[in-house]
Amino acid sequence: MEIRAFCPFRLVVDEDLDQLHREIATTVAAAGSTLFDEGDPADGVAAILEGTVEVIKDGRVLAALGPGSVLGELAVFVSSAARTATARASTPVQMVKWRAADVPTRLTRHERLATAIVADMAFVLAERLERRTQDVVSLLRAAGTRLPVSELERFRSRAVQ
Repeated sequence: MEIRAFCPFRLVVDEDLDQLHREIATTVAAAGSTLFDEGDPADGVAAILEGTVEVIKDGRVLAALGPGSVLGELAVFVSSAARTATARASTPVQMVKWRAADVPTRLTRHERLATAIVADMAFVLAERLERRTQDVVSLLRAAGTRLPVSELERFRSRAVQ
């Protein structure tokens, strides 16, 4: 398997591949196991190499993430972040995990490698922010702009269900 086919390793240059393989370790989660619960401290990030992870909020599956997806990337950028949803393996999952607290040390030791990984995660965050922004714009257009905020929130809650 070519690790650079997966986010957040897509920007790693050839010269850093050996170091990347020394820096990462894969872990496996059994189907049905919970990777983390909503509200848990966001202490790390995981890159899915094989399998599918369901993202669940309020009992609803919001997304099914597969190979090349990352979970918990906000933890790398916001030290006080909490998990915003529950992640559960719907199939056996192979992933690379690392603690957010390790990122500063990795930046010091292997700046180019760590920067490539962090930059790839930043692209993921930007894409997710853009999707959320478009969701809000769509809700505002559908609800009209003259509704009070409380009505917009009630409308958003119904639209999400």
